[in-house]
Amino acid sequence: MDATILPEVYGDDKRTTVVGSLVFCMVFTTVMVGLRIYTRTKIIRSYGVDDYLAVAALLATTGCGIAIALMTTHGLGRHIVLLTPADITEYMKSFYTSIVFYNIALLCIKLSFLCQFYRVMAVPRMRRVYAIALLIVGAWSTSQLFISALQCIPVSGFWDKRVKSKCIPNQPQWYINAAGNIITDVAVFALPMPIFWHLSLPRKQKILLIGIFSLGFFTVAISIVRIRFLNIPADFTWANVDASLWSIGEISSAVTCACLPTLWPLLTKLFPGLTSRVNLSSAPSHQAETRRGQPTRAYSGLPKPRKNLEKGTADWGISGVKSSHLGDDDASIASDPPCQHHANESGETIFVP
Repeated sequence: MDATILPEVYGDDKRTTVVGSLVFCMVFTTVMVGLRIYTRTKIIRSYGVDDYLAVAALLATTGCGIAIALMTTHGLGRHIVLLTPADITEYMKSFYTSIVFYNIALLCIKLSFLCQFYRVMAVPRMRRVYAIALLIVGAWSTSQLFISALQCIPVSGFWDKRVKSKCIPNQPQWYINAAGNIITDVAVFALPMPIFWHLSLPRKQKILLIGIFSLGFFTVAISIVRIRFLNIPADFTWANVDASLWSIGEISSAVTCACLPTLWPLLTKLFPGLTSRVNLSSAPSHQAETRRGQPTRAYSGLPKPRKNLEKGTADWGISGVKSSHLGDDDASIASDPPCQHHANESGETIFVP
């Protein structure tokens, strides 16, 4: 391109902003998942399907971030008039890769949240609800993954317009994908709220508990903001910076939000006086029994840890709480220092300030 025609565009470059944002998201997300794995393996000493899915989500998020970084080497953050046809082709290849990894990350994140909530919910009725949610949300997210991966047949038609291919129009598909993801996200994060709200906890603990498990709504907010940047103009290598950064921010924040509720045992270990304990364990009694002030048994609806969804892991719950909403959930609250968790224990502890 002749520099005398559009001299003002030569100084425009957003690549540094893109790379800096990617590095921050990747490092922060990796640290959060690392802390989760440490907490689950070294402190709780139980590891479940939701943890494997969190690691898979991290890998997919990293793949998406790498693909976006490669996009910067082929034009992302620069005006399209400065690029060669070869640059645009390579850009579109990386763009395609980022879309696929983005959808893989969303699939793993949603399933991780649902599996985590499934483990938390000791009520058989709610577990059935979450099993259905796993099927519906899993089916939706999987369908979006395949649609994104097969937007063009053959696939090479996505980045090489010389190839004769049949393609799904990008713009409508992106809006449908975004709207569907927002709806499923709201469903995933809203499902446990009625249970938490009806627990017989002090109001402060109840609000904090709901707040912990409501962190995912932050991701919903990012998803909503991201929609406005999906309308890509002709100068797409320049304009797509915002959409790319919001996309990586969305999945990075989602992975982080999935990890935060699991880190309370780590915080309690580091700061023993910071939190009080709210424990939900499974036992064949509808009445909370205490020994030396400690809750020992509660609602019995939970199967044995090694026979439930995540095999070989302890179940989460909130003990010491009687739910007026469900009627058959009894528990009690203890404020003693948290106890050690071992792989053969049947209950996990959620720590609430």
